[in-house]
Amino acid sequence: MNFYQQIQQLNFPAPLPHTLLRVEQRFDCPLVEDIAADTANALNQSGILSQISPGDSVALGVGSRGIANLATVVKAAVDTLKGMGAEPFIIPAMGSHAGATAEGQTEMLHNLGVTPEVVGAEIRATMEVREIGQLADGPPLYQDIISHEAEHSILINRVKPHTSFRSKIESGLAKMAVIGLGKQHGAATMHANGVEGLKTYLAPASRIYEKETNLRGGLAIVENAYDETAEIVGLTAAEIGADKEAQLLEKAKSLMASLPFPEIDVLVVRELGKNISGTGMDTNVIKRLKIPRQVEPTDGPDISTITVLDLTEATHGNSNGMGLANVVTARLASKVDWQAIYTNSLTSGVLGMWRASMPMTMADDKRAIQAAIIGCGEPAEEARLAFIRNTLTLDELWVSPNLSEAVENHPRLTGLDEVPLTFDEDGAMTSPWKLR
Repeated sequence: MNFYQQIQQLNFPAPLPHTLLRVEQRFDCPLVEDIAADTANALNQSGILSQISPGDSVALGVGSRGIANLATVVKAAVDTLKGMGAEPFIIPAMGSHAGATAEGQTEMLHNLGVTPEVVGAEIRATMEVREIGQLADGPPLYQDIISHEAEHSILINRVKPHTSFRSKIESGLAKMAVIGLGKQHGAATMHANGVEGLKTYLAPASRIYEKETNLRGGLAIVENAYDETAEIVGLTAAEIGADKEAQLLEKAKSLMASLPFPEIDVLVVRELGKNISGTGMDTNVIKRLKIPRQVEPTDGPDISTITVLDLTEATHGNSNGMGLANVVTARLASKVDWQAIYTNSLTSGVLGMWRASMPMTMADDKRAIQAAIIGCGEPAEEARLAFIRNTLTLDELWVSPNLSEAVENHPRLTGLDEVPLTFDEDGAMTSPWKLR
């Protein structure tokens, strides 16, 4: 028997709640009302444009994360540059993502809505790089040859907490310069130094990109707890990887959504994917790092077992982060693009060693949830279950009835109604979600 035939024979029943309480979670969040206008204002007020003359070529570096309103921001940046007579074009600035190929990265941008037709500028992609400097007591740094040959480069990225480490500078424009512009070669070189390398080198590397390349600055996007645009700020190259980016990181941390319970016995996640988080599920939400020799977070929530039911369509089979779960479904396993996940994970070095691992795999949704209940360390009848769509969407969740008192006592939560937890004859969930 093959793998899928074997797991079809597995059946470890556990009692499941008949109903779930649908819960609304509220967050107080700033919101940008006019994305295009704020983008133009950010560029005009930053001082970046003073370095650009009519007729100059400008490479706009765009990444692969699920950034809200990304195409609108990119189009507004293109329009602003064209309005002053410059000649902008788009480059993928995403390290090893999309199988580490120029074609894959171009397709990734298309899937994110960044197409020439939408944003008004062509996409030029390559994986070839040129060395642009060397960190003192550290690795060399690289820039892709297309952006290197332009007269100017500007980055567009979200500033947010990193999923692997804590530092003054985490995910944002500095990281995009080093790993995004550096393509797979730069990403692999930096990740070879592990977590401590990322903590140590991002800020000083930014100074080399400032002085030795055509990087003029970037648009830093901060999002709120609803995955909406909270602020768009223009940073000059001198401000990337420095205090201003660090201040935006602190703001991003303060606005993050979170799970509302200190302890969850079983967390059921509908989907993971690279468009949700670089690790498929945001480690800042589930509080699991799974990095060799790194201490796990202790600031909660304390989640005993996690089961993930599916991959997002936009992740294109890159299941990075499934190793953060305890149980997955055969549906998820059948969608894994092993070339994509292994390329991404090995480029990430030590960061990818556990996160790319295939967890216990069960034949269907029902058996996957039951397996997580059996393994949660609590009596099955008493297990506290929470269901979420993904780690980006936490304004609505579903919980087992034994969490209803916690919902009533929580200032951010409102219980809305009860919904059935049901499955079809094949064990596929039909409520509160239908995954087919």
